[in-house]
Amino acid sequence: MLKNTTDSYGLIARLFHWIIFVMVISIIIGGNIAADMPSGPDKSQLIGMHKSLGFTILVLVVLRLLWRFTNPRPRDLGTSRIENKLGHAMHIFLYILLLSQPTIGILMSQSFGHPVYPFDLFKVPTFVNDNIRLGKMLLEIHETLWVVLAISVGFHAAAALKHHFIEKNRTLMRMILGK
Repeated sequence: MLKNTTDSYGLIARLFHWIIFVMVISIIIGGNIAADMPSGPDKSQLIGMHKSLGFTILVLVVLRLLWRFTNPRPRDLGTSRIENKLGHAMHIFLYILLLSQPTIGILMSQSFGHPVYPFDLFKVPTFVNDNIRLGKMLLEIHETLWVVLAISVGFHAAAALKHHFIEKNRTLMRMILGK
């Protein structure tokens, strides 16, 4: 089944979830590796891939949100109303981070005078011109947000495991198998 129901996540929602998850983990690892590399062609290539994946995450998150707004959301399986509300708040926070982080990365790159060319296919429109001061500020935000994003993903995963192993409900399995 492609679409969500009130009891399960459809294939499209699950694919968005897991593809974005793998890309986020990859981009966090790649970004940290690139930060520690000496300048040179290998670092430039890794940063280019980092930018390409970041742009792709941004597009996928927008598409995922559109899909989410046009499909029913499966009902909560948690027994605590407060935990369910916290879960909804965490989802909103994750979406904000997943939209903000690549957007800030694109603006940062542009403010340092480096256009973004996802997979060398096209140039992302330039929204800011060279501005080193702005670039440094955006770099600090970008470097802070990846840590916040990583911690948030960790909490999200821990909550899914809590649902599965402690509460013994189908929350995790609905996102893995749709059932």
